[in-house]
Amino acid sequence: MKFSKGAAARIAVAAVGGLVLVGTAGAAFAAEVDDKGVDVNVNIAPVVGPGSLSLTVAGTSATLAEGVSGDPEVRQFDGTLPTVTVTDTRDVDDIPADHFWYVVGQASAFTSPGGATISPDHFGWTPKLVSGSETGLVAEGEEVKTSEDTGDDAVGLVDQELLYTALESAAVKEGGESSWTANAALVLKTDAGVTPGAYTSKLTLSLFEDVITQP
Repeated sequence: MKFSKGAAARIAVAAVGGLVLVGTAGAAFAAEVDDKGVDVNVNIAPVVGPGSLSLTVAGTSATLAEGVSGDPEVRQFDGTLPTVTVTDTRDVDDIPADHFWYVVGQASAFTSPGGATISPDHFGWTPKLVSGSETGLVAEGEEVKTSEDTGDDAVGLVDQELLYTALESAAVKEGGESSWTANAALVLKTDAGVTPGAYTSKLTLSLFEDVITQP
């Protein structure tokens, strides 16, 4: 058993006194009879903050599988983006006026262990709003085609492309909504002579909130 220095000193003094009283009869030792335990409880409530705007993704990977391109000169690989959720726990009064939020995605080049690469312009998506659109103020982005396609939107996910957006942050919250989800159909298109191998790309999803620019 271990005592503090103060307690040890007091016990030493008491022991000396005891020896004086006992004299030459010898020292006495205490025998423990019983002990009891006391549970000490405390309930620490979470800190109530001002709320926040946050992004979560229901997965860390997506796998593409070969499909039918309809063009003998093009190979096509399809997949689905894991569900992306934006949650806003702020009070309406705490949301800055004339602000809107949006989620964008940008892909890196596909690389293989052997050193072969496929540039991200070959990778596109078709966003889809899954839930939380009752107010009509949350909208999905436009389809982004690949460089193997044609048209002005055939640019791939080289730069940040829109997945979905809330047209006005405060108005969406006033409508009673606080969480919104979206995903996207993913597509990779390459030429028929692409180097075989296991390729990996990183698709970075980012949530921003910005002020609405008045005309």
